[in-house]
Amino acid sequence: MKAFAIAREQIAAVAASLTVDELGSRFGRHIDTMTGASWTADTPLFDGGADLSPEEARACLLRVFRFFGREEAADTSQGASTIGDWADGVAASICVRLTTFSFSAARDDDREFAHRADTIFADAASAANLLYGRRRLLSLVAPHSLIGFTLSVLTPNLLQAPSVDVRSMAPDELKNFLAFGDALIATPSLWRYMIAQGVFAPDNAMAVFFGEPMTAELASEIRKAGFGAQREIYGSTEHGLIGWRDVPSDPFALFDQWRRQEAGLRRIFPSGDSAEVAPMDELIWEGDRRFRLGGRRDGAVQIGGVNVFPARIAQKIAEHPEIKCCEINVSKQQTGADRLVVTIELNSGAPPSESTARSIDSWCRAKLQPYERPRLYSYAAPAKK
Repeated sequence: MKAFAIAREQIAAVAASLTVDELGSRFGRHIDTMTGASWTADTPLFDGGADLSPEEARACLLRVFRFFGREEAADTSQGASTIGDWADGVAASICVRLTTFSFSAARDDDREFAHRADTIFADAASAANLLYGRRRLLSLVAPHSLIGFTLSVLTPNLLQAPSVDVRSMAPDELKNFLAFGDALIATPSLWRYMIAQGVFAPDNAMAVFFGEPMTAELASEIRKAGFGAQREIYGSTEHGLIGWRDVPSDPFALFDQWRRQEAGLRRIFPSGDSAEVAPMDELIWEGDRRFRLGGRRDGAVQIGGVNVFPARIAQKIAEHPEIKCCEINVSKQQTGADRLVVTIELNSGAPPSESTARSIDSWCRAKLQPYERPRLYSYAAPAKK
């Protein structure tokens, strides 16, 4: 299990990412990606750093320990002053026991999903087989999600390859940083942005992506930019890594720990026991080991690699005092980047004034996470009776 040991710096990176997520989801405080990615073990928790309040610090500390399955070991009175202090506490705790990881998913009930540690380690071993031979793993995704943690922390540890968080790099800086043999991990939305910014790689670089559908057109552009090898990972926070493929035209192949079932999938755990699960997407089978994706089962759509729920977003927007009702739709773009569009009916039935439009925009910024906010607003006249 030595290959799965988690370094203090990696724990600190996960703690910083969890803190950013907790501040946004629980306290409505948005930290931009560049700022959050720059937080390290040396970052102060309070003045001059993350600027946490005592309430925020307690909630974030508990979230960090809960991630590693050790919430009961969190000492909220320990007097920590840096993110590294939290990492030290976690490191000491998981040396005693590390049996569970807990990951948060964007769902209507904001649940967290606990997974046995050996199950996540098995997922990392499967990913390592796909990425074997890579000299470095560079990541543009946050390390606190299940797939982000597996690919950017556990997998490089298993491969004994350096893992570099490149989220704070500008496109030109990233282009100069890429080297022969690298693997770069990003969602399709991030890949689309990087290709548009002219990022390219030396030969023998690999593109790794997950979180939303990859289009054949974007995959081709990525290949032209020097990423001749490609791996697409399919999985979920609820169930872990499930399958993979090389090109969008291929079906996904199941990882070895999965079996096709009549009503879904069966997971084989390292202990030898198993469990039947219902995947988050409809699976269209091509034999017993390969499948294509149908629609989501839970009503979620993916925006920038993040699951969002249009019905929940519409409910939050409709709580504005001047709104009678609203509806969220997904606009499919030719570029492959989807965006949310909201149609609003006001209580007055009249077109919105400038002050009303500004008020609704401010409401959305306060109530919704950045990835949940509609990109287009339209106002409908009341239905004729």
